[in-house]
Amino acid sequence: MSTINAGIAMVKVLESWEVDHIYGIPGGSFNSIMDALYHEKDQIDYIQVRHEEVGALAAAADAKLTGKVGAVFGSAGPGATHLINGLYDAQMDHVPVVALLGQVASTSMNYTAFQELNENPIFADVSVYNRTVMTPESLPYVVDEAIKAAYAHQGVAVVTIPVDFGFEEIE
Repeated sequence: MSTINAGIAMVKVLESWEVDHIYGIPGGSFNSIMDALYHEKDQIDYIQVRHEEVGALAAAADAKLTGKVGAVFGSAGPGATHLINGLYDAQMDHVPVVALLGQVASTSMNYTAFQELNENPIFADVSVYNRTVMTPESLPYVVDEAIKAAYAHQGVAVVTIPVDFGFEEIE
């Protein structure tokens, strides 16, 4: 049985959809995916922005100009909420964007952890797909489904990722 890091497997899904860059600001709740992006830095460029809203607007502009899915991320809680204006821009112009949201570790969820926020209701109106990853094994699958939905419905797909899942080894 061979294994792969779940975060790296997820980044490889992005690569398979020809995502070659992603906008965002690193934060503690996104560390596992930042690790994976560093590991895959020759395939996907990480473009650090000064504010999450700028990242979401850049991803939307990217999608408008190229027709390809734009990619952005935000950390848990406040970082994620800052994406909303850029995601509405993508929604209004009917372009595919995938937004990856950090979340506290799965073992801390629902315990009022620092910067934990139930992000799904906030993004329900702006998205054509809005899921929280429930297991490390499902991380690549959920991101793949999100991108499919973004293209199929020409809209925003949101995936919330508990930080611990991206560090796990999966088959």
